[in-house]
Amino acid sequence: MIPLRSTPARLVLGAGVFALTLAVAAGAAAESGAHLSSKQPYQEPDAATVAGYTHAPAGYTPLLTESVARHGSRGLSEYKYDALLTRLSETALAENGFLSPEIGQRFLADLRGITAANVQNGYGQLTGQGAAQHRGLGERAVARNAALFARAEKDGDRIIAETSGEARATESGTNFLAGVTKAGAGVLTRGITPEPRPDLLYFHKSQNPDGTTKPAGSPELARAQAYEAYVAAQTAPGGTISAALDYINALPRSVSAADDVLSGIFTPDFIAKIGTPGHVWYNTVDGTKKGAVSCAPGADPAQDKSACGSPKKVIATPVDAAMTLYNLYIIGADMTAENTGDHTFDFGSYLNGRDADLEWFASLLDAEDFYEKGPGLSGHDDTYRVAQPLLDDFFTTIDDRVAGDNVAATFRFAHAETIIPFAALLKLPGSTRQAPDNAHPQSLNDVFDYTNNPWRGESVTPMAANVQWDVSGRIGTDPSTGRAFTPLVRMLYNEREIGFTDACVPVAAGSTWYKSSELKHCLNGAERIEDPRIAAAPVDPTASPSPTASPDPTASPSPTASPAPTSASPTDAASTGPSSAKPSARPAAAGALVSTGLEAENLMPLALLASSALLLGALAVGWFVLRRRRLEESETEL
Repeated sequence: MIPLRSTPARLVLGAGVFALTLAVAAGAAAESGAHLSSKQPYQEPDAATVAGYTHAPAGYTPLLTESVARHGSRGLSEYKYDALLTRLSETALAENGFLSPEIGQRFLADLRGITAANVQNGYGQLTGQGAAQHRGLGERAVARNAALFARAEKDGDRIIAETSGEARATESGTNFLAGVTKAGAGVLTRGITPEPRPDLLYFHKSQNPDGTTKPAGSPELARAQAYEAYVAAQTAPGGTISAALDYINALPRSVSAADDVLSGIFTPDFIAKIGTPGHVWYNTVDGTKKGAVSCAPGADPAQDKSACGSPKKVIATPVDAAMTLYNLYIIGADMTAENTGDHTFDFGSYLNGRDADLEWFASLLDAEDFYEKGPGLSGHDDTYRVAQPLLDDFFTTIDDRVAGDNVAATFRFAHAETIIPFAALLKLPGSTRQAPDNAHPQSLNDVFDYTNNPWRGESVTPMAANVQWDVSGRIGTDPSTGRAFTPLVRMLYNEREIGFTDACVPVAAGSTWYKSSELKHCLNGAERIEDPRIAAAPVDPTASPSPTASPDPTASPSPTASPAPTSASPTDAASTGPSSAKPSARPAAAGALVSTGLEAENLMPLALLASSALLLGALAVGWFVLRRRRLEESETEL
């Protein structure tokens, strides 16, 4: 496992262009400007991105594709935010706490609308958008790997779909398979349903989605318990994460943003009362701490257990109230198909023109996910080490295929709690920098903040976020090793082709393809058993819809080169895996790249092309010049 470290941000050749790739990964979310945090609806890649997928080197053909994806867009996870604001609004209505009766009636109508929409759809269930997102993912997976699926059908190979066991993940898998079928690979999906794998895809909890507990004495139970214990200790009073979140939420900016938003709905007197006796609301029938469990009106708890919320949830401060409203606003972006008829709602109307406040609220929500599920605190890998079995399964799937297994594709469906730590484990764009382990923060430099950390929920884990590996193999014996050719892997992150961490050496400078043996070395600490480079590994510039498409020179990041928090030390993460130092053999290996037109120190250098025809003093017909762009190879410690 590679630790997250603090390193200066630099443009790195070989693993790619970090800044540009991070922009690609976050681009769709940034375009919206809606600041939706992890509730950002998935943005499928545009035609140019798809056309830019690179070819595997000559001689290699598609062998396998595998992925893990977050479920698609969903509704509210339980009767919680809508319930809490309903309790608060009932008090405001009784005390004339709304700015006007009309605002009060409209606000309550919006609350009734979103509750009714979730009752009809099912709390926590996939929405129409979510289903469409995964059908699209399935269709594009087949289009990208058309040759693989055609051969799999001919050879009688099969595909596997796995789910965490949670209904929305399973439904995502079902819709994905429907997309595969629509794309023409229906023979492979016949009789296939997502298989529950909570051990692999619900690793963050001891209790599985079906209510059972992971087997006693099993590694998955021990792993889940260790993670749960770490988060519980860190978020309890005295814990560093607790101190960081308390500090962030108590910042004047948090208070002023909350006041900005609430002041457009409630009177100053009512806002000032929030948190005082009689003005703290729990998610219970009467809003008191010991009140009865509250269930959504019109819901059948026997059919929808999430229609009854946890009584522990509370609004105790104006910031709590504003964040509760913000949570209703961001989920609305995932419920456009359900926001119709007699259950419509519009929480965006209360936030119009408050872009800065929305960005701040997104950062508050992101902070919690960052600390508890993502890169987390410097010197700790507890929050992302829990995803190691998933990475191991990716490698096992490749090894099994090479050994003759007939599984041509494995698709996994899970949650943000799966994607976030997996992204940190792989050091994907945005998930490369930790926050200081400071139990007594005194400034923003001591905590996660948008000004000092690139982590954004909207790009790291939007709805339907996915990590896909395409694997190509070659028949025969590799003359450099005397063994069978090692399969090559390229990665797509949210369907944008990117390079692996800069600790990994691609098969050629500027390539996004890597030997699987190299990935085991740079990601899992296995011994390097062969030269990561291959001779004559051309990067074909011709676009193709097949799994071997044209190169995207901007899609090869250096996520390990992300800058560190101001207060972090060069060794700010625990290392349980390999050394992160770069291999010294890269320059020597570059000499073998005779047919790529690429040298290790240059990004796409081309020879000067000139032609002049002289006949009886005729003029030269032209010169066409392409400049070389030289980029320094980074040797920074990872």
